[in-house]
Parts: sequence; C-alpha cells; structure tokens
Amino acid sequence: MSAFYINDQAWASQLQRDLDEYMMRLQDSVDEDTDFETLSGQPYCGCSDCYWREVLCFVTPKIMEAQLDKKIELPHNVA
Repeated sequence: MSAFYINDQAWASQLQRDLDEYMMRLQDSVDEDTDFETLSGQPYCGCSDCYWREVLCFVTPKIMEAQLDKKIELPHNVA
C-alpha cells in the first residue's frame, strides 16, 4: 500500500528539484562556513538529525497544501 498517490507528476518533480536545491544550499553553507537561515530556525551542521529536520520542515507544508489542492491523495483507509 502506498502512503499517498501522486495526481500531479509535474508538481512532484518540482517538489523534488526544490528540495534538492534547498538541501544543497544548506550543505554549501556548512562547507563554506557561512550562515544560512533554515526553515526550522535551528542551526544546520549537516548531521542526520539536522538533515531530516530540514527535509521535514520543507516538505510537510507542501504535502499538506498538495493534499488540499488534490495534487496528491491519501488512501481512504488511512486513519
């Protein structure tokens, strides 16, 4: 069973590109030792915790909006 169904493949592709760009900018800020304002508001060091915190902060609101816009849909039997 899929966690959700994608109804708008162009939206999904753009989401992936945008996420990749955001995460690359975060990593560049670590590599260059520069400040970069994160979506979470927390410092980013590149560790696994920071990485997944920022991924979730990036995609969660976009997934919620996409579900409302019918770009994705949740299976009916998900509680």
